[in-house]
Amino acid sequence: MKKFKFTLQTVHNVREMREEKEHIVLTQMQNEVEKAVDRIRQIEQMRQDAIEKYTSRLQSGQTINVFELEMNSNHISALGKNRRDAEAFLEQKKMACSKQSETVAAATRAVKITNRLRETQASRHKTESDRQEQTAIDELVSANFARKMTQ
Repeated sequence: MKKFKFTLQTVHNVREMREEKEHIVLTQMQNEVEKAVDRIRQIEQMRQDAIEKYTSRLQSGQTINVFELEMNSNHISALGKNRRDAEAFLEQKKMACSKQSETVAAATRAVKITNRLRETQASRHKTESDRQEQTAIDELVSANFARKMTQ
């Protein structure tokens, strides 16, 4: 009996490579999300530091001219705007990551389908091989019995 050969092995290999590639892309996207989260934390920390510094100067009784007051206010509002922009960027990255997760899931399903098909075909091949082997054994036994009967 000839050895089992899965006719769609090339398709299965391509699907596995695509799945791996999609996993790598997803990992990269997840790293970008982490970087965006870190960036938001940095901006928020800088904003809090600026507010604390400004507040401590006011509480210490130091005189602050109008130019410094406006400069501090603009700096704090610019940091707030940067944070909002970073949060919008983070949401975009999360949405892209979610779409990529769906792509990975689809690629995984495709690999599972060809894997199941291969298993099914291998099982059928084994069953057919076992049946042919049993038929050959039965024929040998019958021929041997018939030969003994004629002697």
